[in-house]
Amino acid sequence: MTDKVDILPADQERLVTRRSMIAGGLLAATAAIANSRRPDEPFRMLSGKPRLNPLFPLKVGDWEYQTSSGLVLPPPDQLSDRLYNAIITRYYASPNGLPVMMLVAYNGVQDGMLQVHRPEVCYPAAGYRIEEQRIVPLDAGGGVSVPGHYLATRSVSRFEQLIYWTRIGNDFPTEWWQQHWAVAKENLKGRVPDGVLIRFSTAAPDDETAITTLKRFIGPLFAQLGPTARRLLFGEAGAPLPVRRD
Repeated sequence: MTDKVDILPADQERLVTRRSMIAGGLLAATAAIANSRRPDEPFRMLSGKPRLNPLFPLKVGDWEYQTSSGLVLPPPDQLSDRLYNAIITRYYASPNGLPVMMLVAYNGVQDGMLQVHRPEVCYPAAGYRIEEQRIVPLDAGGGVSVPGHYLATRSVSRFEQLIYWTRIGNDFPTEWWQQHWAVAKENLKGRVPDGVLIRFSTAAPDDETAITTLKRFIGPLFAQLGPTARRLLFGEAGAPLPVRRD
């Protein structure tokens, strides 16, 4: 079966191109203005030196923490060293289901040019090809919904599926340009946002089994998180700070 390709009329093509150029121009202008303000106020969900291990349980439902190795990671180059200043990796095993791997990579660098190393980059760099991707909404509780990004990847010897999301400030960008827009918005407020990438993966025979397995793990994990972990993963909406009364 061949994919259907819709051909836009010439007028529509010009309209789409014009809109793309306008959107790109507005984003570039906003970024330039934000950068010119040179924000210096950090906007962080974690204070002090971040310690991620105590924030996450060692047992989640039927799963128990086994090791911190065996995960697909970004290459240890200067880019990834600059992006992250706290990373936690965990491999959880279950007697009744597939293993689940967790990665949380936090960035609090105050350089105003925060980016996140997305799995669409690091998985192909590790020899995987992406075969399927879609957005899978995740209910984080408390009225918070997270746009989980589902990827199905395959290497020569392994089939791995994952759900991940990124948080920058209080935004959950799903596209590269949205990451930069989230940074620009905070810069315009005079703040430098922090950011985190959260990834859960497994190795299932098909997409349905993978998504079911990951959701069975993620739901109970969310329920066990304390306020600090919820702010890390979901921003201020995850666990609002108490209102100061001076």
